[in-house]
Amino acid sequence: MSNLLVVTIGAGIIKLTQKRGDLSRQELDDTGHLLVSQYESAGMRVLRRLAEEQEKKLNGRLFLYEENGRALLLPLPKDFGMDELLEDETGELSSYPAPDFHRSQFSQIRSESDRGYMLIFRPNADMRPPNANVLMVMSLFGLLFSSAVLAYWLLGPLVSLQRMARAFGQGNMDARLDYKLAERSDAIGKLALEFNEMASRVEGVLLSKERLMRDVSHELRTPLARIEVALVLAEDKHGQDAQHKYLDRIRDELHELDALIGSVLLLSRLEEGALDKQEVDINLWLASIIDDVVFESQFKNIDIIQSGQVTKKLLVDPVQLRHALENVLRNACFYSGNDSLVSVTVTESETEVVILVRDSGAGVDEIQLDKIFHAFYRSSDAREANSGGFGVGLTIAQRILAAHKGQIKARNHEQGGLEVCLSLPLL
Repeated sequence: MSNLLVVTIGAGIIKLTQKRGDLSRQELDDTGHLLVSQYESAGMRVLRRLAEEQEKKLNGRLFLYEENGRALLLPLPKDFGMDELLEDETGELSSYPAPDFHRSQFSQIRSESDRGYMLIFRPNADMRPPNANVLMVMSLFGLLFSSAVLAYWLLGPLVSLQRMARAFGQGNMDARLDYKLAERSDAIGKLALEFNEMASRVEGVLLSKERLMRDVSHELRTPLARIEVALVLAEDKHGQDAQHKYLDRIRDELHELDALIGSVLLLSRLEEGALDKQEVDINLWLASIIDDVVFESQFKNIDIIQSGQVTKKLLVDPVQLRHALENVLRNACFYSGNDSLVSVTVTESETEVVILVRDSGAGVDEIQLDKIFHAFYRSSDAREANSGGFGVGLTIAQRILAAHKGQIKARNHEQGGLEVCLSLPLL
């Protein structure tokens, strides 16, 4: 396409040059013979009328002289052949023909009666042919323009594909390329079509998985409730002191399983994006959460220090967002250990509010930093510590932040410990 455009522009320049430049030698000779033959056969009146027609056709002026110097048409201007003084490259004055003389064409005509004539053709001033520099600039402009068109034609769709792939990878299941791009018949159009079909299939699989987890979780709660009732009856009617320990253990396992099912159901609800947003004063809201977590961690002697203030209000679901921050703070308190410190720093910019939670633990292996937000994933340290969690706390926090158009990330702080960053857009 680019080469075709360059050729088209070049052909246009050539055509323009031909129209605005010199006549061919043959065309000039044919015109001279026509004028001379009409003059010798029909006289001056026919010659002048024919000359006017030819001048309109050729877009220039014609001057015809007999061999004795007599002008048959209008005579040449008096300054036609006068030299003009111009500076050359050395700065000296040199003599050059006048512009009219320089761009005029001459043809010697010999009639059938063996009489000699001189035909001079001078193109109109507004039809002066472009010089070599103009042609070079126009050719370069055509090449640059065609390259820009080619780059836009190729890189534009690829940039769109890259943007949609990144959005889809970040969890936006609605990310699709424009249908006009997918309708293209070239390789880019086929790639766009394949991407849209792949995204639809992946979205369907994920939705099916979430629906299955939600349905199974609902169904599991019914037999769990029956087992709980059976435990109560067993304790009342047939319970013995030796059996109470086992029955209590069964009850604890049931409660843990019920909590796990509740977490799965919460994840499925977050996928549906059911949020009740309200305007919240982030400073008071954050302080209340920190007070609750400090109360829970009082036996471990953990201090949580809050710094920073936010002057603007946020439009959030305070209940769901509280779950997210509580999960992050509880993780920080657990991995910090006894007699430790957890810091919470709040900052704001023109577009977002950022909450930084840093613990005093050993951090996380760099390879596992992205995995800690995956559902049911726990690092080997967490398993060895027997934390009792299910590995969904940070996943729930990530889903809640995503539902609020925010983000959550984790990194190892240079001074030690894990730092979790929660960013939320302002109103």
